[in-house]
Amino acid sequence: MIVKNFGKLASQLRKFRRDADGSVNIEAIILMPVLLLTMAVSMVFYDAFRRDSMGEKATYTLGDMLSRETAYITPAYVDSAKDLFGFLTGTGDADNTIRVSVVSYDGPGASYNVEWSEVRGAHAMTLTDAELAGQHDQLPVMVSGEQLIVVETYVDYDWPLELGFNDGVLTARVFTRPRFAPQLVWLGS
Repeated sequence: MIVKNFGKLASQLRKFRRDADGSVNIEAIILMPVLLLTMAVSMVFYDAFRRDSMGEKATYTLGDMLSRETAYITPAYVDSAKDLFGFLTGTGDADNTIRVSVVSYDGPGASYNVEWSEVRGAHAMTLTDAELAGQHDQLPVMVSGEQLIVVETYVDYDWPLELGFNDGVLTARVFTRPRFAPQLVWLGS
């Protein structure tokens, strides 16, 4: 009796193995959640890289804009630059910060000095000589007496889906030399 039932079971298993009815449905049920999860994660990472790229491009735009300036830089000019940055990145006023600084190099002393620095937003403070002293390896090589415009931007980023990453701040930093004037002069209070 056991041999007869075993033979029947073996026959049914062979028949089940050859039968392909419904296999596409089963494969779809198994793979659909994996496919949907992969698409969602791809879209989230695309959004993060897109936002970072927009911030970088907007920072280059501000650096280029400042490098072409021949008039004095005023508080209203920096306010407008922050508004422009918000427009280019699609962020609100509280979600972004810009810091514009002019740095000079003293060749004989081999030191960088902050000529002036202005911040609009809550993510950073004005650049100081002490902060700059720890960044020599991050600054470009300069000629003695030369000035450099440093534009730094900060943008809040909140992940659209919870993937285990903490929300953070995307940063960008651009160095530009003045183009049409030997220096960029601050005229403000």
